[in-house]
Amino acid sequence: MYTIITVVILSIISAVQAHMQLTYPPPFQASNNPYTTGPADPYLQYPFDCCGPGDRWDYPCRGYLKLLGTPAGRSVAKWPAGSVQAWNMSGIGNHYGGSCQVGFSVDNGTTFQVATSYEGNCPHRDAGNDAAGQNFDFTVPADMPTGSVVFAWTWFNREQEFNMNCAAVTITAPKAMINGGYNVGSPTAAAIEPVSSESSGHATADNYTDLWPFPRRGRSSLQFKRAGTMFPKISFRHGLKHGVRPAHVHKRALSSSIPYAQRPGMLVADAGNGCLTPHTTAEVKYPHPGPDVVLGDGEYPLELPTPADKCGY
Repeated sequence: MYTIITVVILSIISAVQAHMQLTYPPPFQASNNPYTTGPADPYLQYPFDCCGPGDRWDYPCRGYLKLLGTPAGRSVAKWPAGSVQAWNMSGIGNHYGGSCQVGFSVDNGTTFQVATSYEGNCPHRDAGNDAAGQNFDFTVPADMPTGSVVFAWTWFNREQEFNMNCAAVTITAPKAMINGGYNVGSPTAAAIEPVSSESSGHATADNYTDLWPFPRRGRSSLQFKRAGTMFPKISFRHGLKHGVRPAHVHKRALSSSIPYAQRPGMLVADAGNGCLTPHTTAEVKYPHPGPDVVLGDGEYPLELPTPADKCGY
């Protein structure tokens, strides 16, 4: 009886602490990063102030910016400026959503500026914990400096927990536009299998050559082009009803005229800095989301972190 009770308690604790981590691009010291040296970090999916040596990790990037310039900090992806790329995450518990941001640092982690903000349903609450169901796309700012930069992913769940993973990537010169849109990249790495629309039933950046948002009658809709065939416009709800799940719904166009240098910094909250995200009842609305915003499914309301003076607005 004691053993059974102990197992149940440990299972509950594990579920409470279950979290997600960036999978592609492979973050610093991850098990799927081909350049990881020594033991991989088993705690990448846990939030700030939880788990691991000292029960704490350092902001930013869990202290792994020290790997930049070393073999373990080599670039794991090449992305043309202005291109649409994809990232994904995986773990042992998606906490039924939250809000995420992705962005870059061009000064070795001194500052981080937003590329895209995902307000709600990040991770996808109904898509499980595997990378195959947790694909997201975003646009690399068109005027990003070329060369090695730091890609950052942050996540706030509804339990006032903050997670952050980072990866070294290389920004290359822009590629020519195709049919008015940049080529879509795929989350591919040695340890990550490409997602198949046939197996997942999801419409993701892996499966389509070009992906654009098309507002229609006040609702967001998506139009896909694949293998020379133009799929009809589908609304988000229509897609879910008929088994096609768009990666997300864009509030604004993917391409933006706002220069990278003028983009806001990424939000830091729930990290002992006095800024707290909504607890339980809402998902994060970013005070400074940047020009590319992805709205969730509306299952929870969006609320700003508080207080304003501690959260940078």
